[in-house]
Amino acid sequence: MRIQEHTIAKAFLQACDFVINTGQGLADHIACFLLGDQHTLTRYANNQIIQNVRKQDHTMIVKVLLSGRIGMASCNQLDEQTLYRTVKQAVGLAKFAPIHPAVAAFPEQEIIPQVNGCDEATEQVTAAEMAKMVEVIISRSVANHLRAAGAVQVQVVDQAVANSSGVRVYGRRTKAEVHAVVLGKTGSGYASDTKKSFYDLQVEEVGRVAIEKCQLSEGAIELPAGDYPVILEQKATAELLSYLGVLAFNPVTYHQGNGFLSSRMGYRVLSEQLSISEDPLGKEGLPDGFDWDGLPKQKVSLIQDGVATGMIYDDATGKKYGCKSTGNARYPLSPSYMGISPSHLHMEAGKTSRADMIAQMERGILITRFHYIGVLHPKEILLTGMTRGGTFYIENGKIVSPVKNLRFTEKISSAFNQVIAVGDESKLHSWPGSMSTVKAPDLMLSTFHFNGAAIH
Repeated sequence: MRIQEHTIAKAFLQACDFVINTGQGLADHIACFLLGDQHTLTRYANNQIIQNVRKQDHTMIVKVLLSGRIGMASCNQLDEQTLYRTVKQAVGLAKFAPIHPAVAAFPEQEIIPQVNGCDEATEQVTAAEMAKMVEVIISRSVANHLRAAGAVQVQVVDQAVANSSGVRVYGRRTKAEVHAVVLGKTGSGYASDTKKSFYDLQVEEVGRVAIEKCQLSEGAIELPAGDYPVILEQKATAELLSYLGVLAFNPVTYHQGNGFLSSRMGYRVLSEQLSISEDPLGKEGLPDGFDWDGLPKQKVSLIQDGVATGMIYDDATGKKYGCKSTGNARYPLSPSYMGISPSHLHMEAGKTSRADMIAQMERGILITRFHYIGVLHPKEILLTGMTRGGTFYIENGKIVSPVKNLRFTEKISSAFNQVIAVGDESKLHSWPGSMSTVKAPDLMLSTFHFNGAAIH
């Protein structure tokens, strides 16, 4: 498969070279960003496969600087005629754009860390192999008179960045994931797994956990609103951590004084048991060597023993605020409301097993994951949402009953200040269509606020 990768790399870099050479005489500075996406999906419901699709596409974005003005254009074909026309369009648009006096040039080439984000065998996974993985979950569900739904997905991403200041980089990454929702008469269970390699997915374990949670969820009781001690399983922790990442580590809101950390950098903001980093180079994740500026990604300590220690930047924001880029430039066609945020969050594991957490809890709630999370107050990271996929009541160190899904309203910074114990294993999580990841452990919290039963 090295031959295929080298063939794509050659084609992508040749297209980038053509764009840069074409634009040299038409604009002051020029950059291009090429994204290739191969996405294979097998979806299942009611114990049968209902869809198998394979998508392959690529998008070239051209960005020019002309007399302090910026122009951008894109295309999805890489022949020279189309690329030339796209460069001309970007230049034409720049002539009518407002002047950006702070934009002087694109970044220069830096040394890119050598990471292996691609599993070659995963590139060639067949529909039959994905169906076989689905069958593992379905057959177990049928044997237990339950219904299974979910998806198996494989994504291969090619990325190339080049500019007239000397940047010229290419990389390929893979991601595989399996999701399972198992349904009974009144209960449901959820489990998932994400890996760089399709062949490392723990589908047997995913099926077992989802079925077990579904069986335990039958005959759920309703709990009154109030504050409860909770155990957040890894998926639930990851979902809250992802919102903390987006809302707390946006460098623009931070420097403008509108961010959660604006007046708190260097101070303790979370439990002393928590350490969080941006870790794009970790071998156990989906490693990535460079960002959409073509600059090297790097590990950044964000929270160390509860103390706010760092912030992330892309090139433009870093220069604006006198800081160096940490390799966090986002895709140029990302929606404008999506600010700069961590893409490889990692909360360090602790020393307590989930079984020990349950055994230590006198009364409380075990949460598998959350659903329909919404932001009520960005600066204070006040969220609302509901539990899903397995919620259980613990009493005297044992799970005694399933619980009807609950709606919560909670400041995540407050919740993450109530840590009693941290799980002994961090697990990788991702979201469909995204190569961003969150690696998180179980958390045992002394209090978490629930508004009452969720009606949906």
